[in-house]
Amino acid sequence: MSYTSIRPYPVPATVVMRSTLFALANVGAKLQTYNEETGVIVATLTRKMGLQKQDVIARVRGFEETAQLELQTADAAKVQEILQLVSDYVTDGAKIQANASMQWIDRQRQQESRAKRQRLANKARNILPGGGSAASTAVTPTTTNPDAIIPADAPPDPQQPIPDNPGVLVKNQQDKVIELKVDPQVFTDRTAYLTICQGCSAAVLKGSAYCSNCGRPLTLQAVQPEMRHNAQKTARSSLTYGLIALALNIVPALLLILPLALTAETADSFLANFIASLTPLKMAISLVLGVLPSVALGWRAIAQAQRASWFRNLSAVTENDGGIKAAVGNALGWLAIYIGLAWVVLVVIGLLYG
Repeated sequence: MSYTSIRPYPVPATVVMRSTLFALANVGAKLQTYNEETGVIVATLTRKMGLQKQDVIARVRGFEETAQLELQTADAAKVQEILQLVSDYVTDGAKIQANASMQWIDRQRQQESRAKRQRLANKARNILPGGGSAASTAVTPTTTNPDAIIPADAPPDPQQPIPDNPGVLVKNQQDKVIELKVDPQVFTDRTAYLTICQGCSAAVLKGSAYCSNCGRPLTLQAVQPEMRHNAQKTARSSLTYGLIALALNIVPALLLILPLALTAETADSFLANFIASLTPLKMAISLVLGVLPSVALGWRAIAQAQRASWFRNLSAVTENDGGIKAAVGNALGWLAIYIGLAWVVLVVIGLLYG
């Protein structure tokens, strides 16, 4: 099973072609075919200690100053990784130089580790007869067309320090490492007018409202209608929760206050009757059906009011719809919470004096 992804790029095909080549080199692919005239790149990825190999086929089609990249391989995650690198290189050419430096650092570490193992092997040969010497991977200068890729002046020496402008290291069919210099005239800084979509890793023109590849909104103005709708919706929810929370406080009033208020003659008799009428059943019903839901919905009303305020404070939401509803919902939420706490305090006082 193979995965194919297509990405458009608002840059010439040459830039996309070389960016794809450097991206494949960065992920450790072995180059099989590279032809800028036909726009075809074939490379091989090795996995699981070299036991599994995957071919990566890239096709670049150019039209005037734009290009289209078609990438095909068996690993969907690897496709996304390569596309992300290509977009990074197309947008900012300095990232190629940074990744090339990391390649050289990793290569030096590998060669230092190989040299350490060789020294241990030499010590072992001094004790036991026999043994062979391991040959390191050869490094040769590039034979690619100099108009397409600038070759290095000399092959990299593992004993020498990393140069100031290191080239990208690519493995060819003979498993030899080739250093390809980065042309600064081709890989320039295009971040002033290009940006990368976080959804599909496509390079799009900066200022675009939506990604031309996946349709993902890239600016707040692109989601302005949705944000305005969310602000109005959360404001209405805040007002609704506040009204319901306030209405639930009627339950303890009907159970604990209203019957006594109709029969009490004085305030002292009302308090005495209130203390005498407190039963576990009435308190449980008032707590479960009235006080607790009222407090919970009050908090919900406050949270929705804060969310509505957050939506309305965004620069993309130019209208102030729902501001009054959110303010009223926030006030009703706090009022419902305070009334619920007052019921709890009243019941506790009644129990203490009872």
